[in-house]
Amino acid sequence: MKMQSSDIEIHSIEDIYIGKRIDKVISEILDIPRNQIQQYIKEGLIRVCDKTPEKSYKLKKDDCLKITIPPPKELKITPEDAPIRIIYEDEWIVVVDKPAGIVVHPGAAEEKISVVSALLFRDIKLSNIGAPLRPGVVHRIDKDTSGIIVLAKNDKAHFHLANQFFVHSIDRRYIGITACNMKAASGKIEKAIARHRTNRKIFSVSENGKPAITHYKVLKKLENMDVVMFKLETGRTHQIRVHMKAIGCPLLGDAVYGKRSRLIDRQALHAFMLKFKHPFDERIMSFYSKLPEDMKKVIGGGKS
Repeated sequence: MKMQSSDIEIHSIEDIYIGKRIDKVISEILDIPRNQIQQYIKEGLIRVCDKTPEKSYKLKKDDCLKITIPPPKELKITPEDAPIRIIYEDEWIVVVDKPAGIVVHPGAAEEKISVVSALLFRDIKLSNIGAPLRPGVVHRIDKDTSGIIVLAKNDKAHFHLANQFFVHSIDRRYIGITACNMKAASGKIEKAIARHRTNRKIFSVSENGKPAITHYKVLKKLENMDVVMFKLETGRTHQIRVHMKAIGCPLLGDAVYGKRSRLIDRQALHAFMLKFKHPFDERIMSFYSKLPEDMKKVIGGGKS
């Protein structure tokens, strides 16, 4: 699949970026390694008001940016179908309801089947950003977490969506089932998260980690379990799972941060709502996903 380069233009700098290094800001928004962004700058692919900046250049309020995203040398994902459900699609974005058991994109395990592979199988074009393994991916949910994600179909959409996630303006809500009863009916967990010191595949609460904030509200109390709604203020990897372990009440069935359960064969977590501004005209888009059968069965005491 041949991909073309594309240009992204930013006509004003948001306040939170003023005074910060250009390479660091673009790297964090687009989730592209900083050394790759520095190479883009060196090649003249990133310009500030038509001038090539130094990689250490600090952004100013009146700056205008032009970012040229080069096409990837090759797309390393083979189109393979998967039982995803497309909720919404236009020329800018595609919103997908993902079942548990499928990754969003291939990772270290080199999975053949993913949300991205299924979209390519259906001839849906995705943005160059994140290619060759993560084209169009602006956020993720875990393999064994079900629910809604949005992907970008072009680079401009990708940047504007990724920026919303970066500044935490997107409303993301989850339903989870905890493996014990919560001490409080609602609250906020504010604990920084970093990679685990010895097991680099998982995460843990750490004073040296990145800020992470999770709001929660108990919706229904069960015997030795609670149905809880979570609202993410930040979006760290495994955030809800790590935070629930940190307060001593992990998610039901979470084999990594808690323990397995005979009631469900995965962590009981579902991304049921996603709300954001459309990257083209900024209209508010809200999407919802029904609770999957395995979680409904647990909540219903064996009835789904």
